[in-house]
Formats: sequence, C-alpha cells, structure tokens
Amino acid sequence: MIRTLIFLASLFFINICSAEESKPVTLNVIKTSITVDGKKSEVYDIVQDNGQEGYEGVKGQNFDVLLKNKTNVPVAIHWHGLILPNNQDGVAYITQLPIPPGKSQHYFFPLVQSGTYWMHSHYKLFEQQLMSAPLIINNPNDLYPNYKSITVMLQDFSFTSPDKIFANLKKSSKEKMASMHMDHDMNMSEPDLNDVDYDAFLANRHTLSKPEIIQVSARQKIRLRVINASAATNFWVNTGKLEGALIAVDGNNIKPIKNHKFQVAIAQRLDILLSIPNKKGTYPILAQVEGTKKQTGILLVTPDTKIVLPSKLATSDAPALNDDQERQIHPLNSVVTKPVTKTLHYTLEGNMSDYVWTINKEIWPHVTPLKISKGDQVEMVYTNNSGMSHPMHLHGHVFQVTRIDGKPITNGPLHDTILVMPHSSKTIVFNADNPGIWPMHCHVLYHMEAGMMTTTNYTNYPAPSFYTKMISPQK
Repeated sequence: MIRTLIFLASLFFINICSAEESKPVTLNVIKTSITVDGKKSEVYDIVQDNGQEGYEGVKGQNFDVLLKNKTNVPVAIHWHGLILPNNQDGVAYITQLPIPPGKSQHYFFPLVQSGTYWMHSHYKLFEQQLMSAPLIINNPNDLYPNYKSITVMLQDFSFTSPDKIFANLKKSSKEKMASMHMDHDMNMSEPDLNDVDYDAFLANRHTLSKPEIIQVSARQKIRLRVINASAATNFWVNTGKLEGALIAVDGNNIKPIKNHKFQVAIAQRLDILLSIPNKKGTYPILAQVEGTKKQTGILLVTPDTKIVLPSKLATSDAPALNDDQERQIHPLNSVVTKPVTKTLHYTLEGNMSDYVWTINKEIWPHVTPLKISKGDQVEMVYTNNSGMSHPMHLHGHVFQVTRIDGKPITNGPLHDTILVMPHSSKTIVFNADNPGIWPMHCHVLYHMEAGMMTTTNYTNYPAPSFYTKMISPQK
C-alpha cells in the first residue's frame, strides 16, 4: 500500500513538473511611458510577466509563447528573422488577423536557428512608438561560450505621433517637389538619407543625456548584440577604444571582421565581440546616424570609475552607408546549394510628389504577387531606381547575396534584410523550402506604409480569406 502511494505521488510530481516545463512564456504588449531628455512620452513595450523585455530561447527547443494584448489597440507582432510556419509569422491581414485589445494568441514552433533577432509590430505604425523588443536564441554549441551577452537595441524617437509624421511626409514631399520644379539647377541625383528629423535616438530606451550604464570587469569578454529596431534610421556603430570583432550578421555566423566601426541598416543585427582591458575605464559604445552628427549609445563601465558622458553630437557627420562591409562578410555556411531554377525581378521606385513608394510599380495592397514553388532555388534581383536606400526584408527565409550591381561576389553574406543602395542593384538566392504567403517589403516604416510591400507566394499554398479579400491588382 505504501509503495502504491509513493508511486502515485511520484506520478503526480512528474505531471506537475511536466506541466510547468510546458507552460508557455507570456509576452505582454503594454502601453508604458518613458522620459526622453526630461520630457515624458507614452510608448509601447513587449515584456514578460516578470518585467523582462522580449524573449530568450534555445535552439532545438520550442518557441512557446502566449502573446497578450494589454493595450487599447489591435496588435500583430512579427518574429523578425525566424524561420517558422507561415501562420505563425505575426503579420496582420496576411498570416493572421490583428489581436483585439484584451485578447491573446498562442504561438508554437521549433527554434531551428540561433542568434540575435527581434520582435516588432506589423500593424499600422506602432513600431515607431517602440512596440518592439529583443528576441535572442542561444546555441547549446555556441562558438563563443565564455562571453557576457549585452543587447543594444537602437531606435529612433519622435514626440510627434507616427500618423502625423506620415501626413507631414506626404505634405512636405509635395512642397519639396514644387520647389525642385522652380530650381532647375538642383541636383536630382543626390541621395536622400533620412526622411524624418527625429527628436532623439535611443539605445535601450535611453539617450546619451542619461545613458544605460552597464557594469563590466577588467579583462571581461563581451558579446555585443546590436539590433537596429529603428523605423527609418541607419547607423554606424562605433566601439571606440575597444577593437570589435564582427562575428555574426542577422543571426548568421561569419568569419570575424575586426574594426572599430560597423554599419547596421534598419532591421539588421550585428554580433560584435569585445575585450575589456585590464584597467579601470569607461567604454562608450556609440551609434551615429548616417549623414548627421547625432548619436546614441550605452556605456560599459568598470567599478570605481569616474563616468564622463559622451556628447549627443559627434565631431563630424557620418557618411552614408555603403557596400564595403557587405563585400567583406563571408558566412561559415551557404544556402546556395544548386543552380537557380527561378528568377524574380523587383524594381524599387519612389514618387516623391505624393510620397508613394512602389515595388514593380505597384502600391500595396494593389499588387500581383510573384510566385515560386517548393524546391525552387530562387534568385531575386532588386533594382533600386530611387534616390534612397531600401532595407528589403523577406519573411520566413534566409538568403545569400550573390551579386552587387551585377558583379558576382564569392561566398556572399547571409541575411533576412538587405540594404539596396540608391541607383544600384543586389541579387540574392535562397532555397524555397518553407511554403506560405510571405511578406517582402522595405523596412523603412513610412516607405512600407506608402506602398513598398508585396508578398512572395508559394504555388498551391492555401491563402487565408482575409488576405485574398485585401489583395487586388493595380488599377
């Protein structure tokens, strides 16, 4: 009898433990407030019940998340960069309906990657109001196991509502075009670097007037995970006195590149290794906006060190991003496994007179999606005929860059988001091994809102009715 009771008690204990292990992580989309340079503003965040921002998982385990909408607006959260089933992708009116206020949705799929990713709103313009968070997937067989992980999330910030920013862009674009027609000597080929004049730039939701200070120790090894979660801003990351080694881009391990300055386009991520010297000190990690002196960042500080805050303005303007770093990146693995069987062409253009941005002269959602089939080795050719760069993001896949401006590159970088420079082209290749209706768009939030979005559709994949009702050919 006693043995029976012990056996039943052990079964009960095992069941309780199993239930605890299988309990999903709760992510709450909340409205909160931050103080930016002494002024309060209402924004959003994505936090766990214990207050931890975002999500941290392990490759080989499951992404088991209950997403709760604790705001007063509908939300849809996209798991940026993850390879996942199409119906788990979190894109409003393409892979799911928005989650109403007070409701929740369960996401469950295996984690087949490791690295630095992020989550963000994929509905309306809430991403500009900081509805985003880190998404870190650890590797049990990490190549750099003894490094302290520090995440730096970069964001652009405005006290103006994103709806008003967008309206002002359309209005100011018309006024700018009118002035251009009056000034025939204006150089129309000069690229535009920044659509929006932001009030501040944030690193982990702080400006340099009151930066996040992270305690480090002498000789400590650091893995810096930089996430460009901005709505419309590219950065140069400056590691200052510390030489950095770039060891992963967009979650993909690469042959290390040593430098003090690194480019990170909108939606891209960089993993950079640092070593703290064997002495006391303050080590700023700064991110400077391309084309301006404006910068943000964090401070790595050893104990008993006098802290001197960096200026919010660098001594000179940062240049525009370029393809130099892109040509140096060589991944440890490749996705080009066989000859190309399908080529898709995407022309990127912008109509500044009324701030319309197009893919193949189509404006979302009035598009005719291009199609691929499972098993294809797909080549996508992006030709940018506009004066602005476009960070192009393909959902649900990792792709490899094979050509820049038509010239082949050997063992090109792996990405999920690629910056296509003004008046240039890039060619990418990927394996069509994840059937679905996959968004493909510019990650400048206001370009996407103005029409620069489409989907790449697998043949014979059953499209949701809410998607088919929304899509209509360009008239």
